Amino acid sequence: MRREKISKACKYIFKHGVGIDSQGVKKILCSESLVPTHNAFSDWFAEHTFSYLSTLVVDLLHKFELGVWKAVFMHLMPILFAHGGTSA
Repeated sequence: MRREKISKACKYIFKHGVGIDSQGVKKILCSESLVPTHNAFSDWFAEHTFSYLSTLVVDLLHKFELGVWKAVFMHLMPILFAHGGTSA
């Protein structure tokens, strides 16, 4: 479905001379925040019925732990300075 929308938008842009900012192209692409660009990986993997997008995983736990550690560190620094610690 995604590839068909991109192909349809590219057809409007390159064959019919419709602008990228036109309402027709926006109507096709904006619902999924797509851009009218073909991707070599997507084209190649589509021939083998494989979606490479399913292999991209966001590491939310890592981002969460980093954010928590930063918040704790920022909280501890004023406490240590108030206690009379020095940087030496």
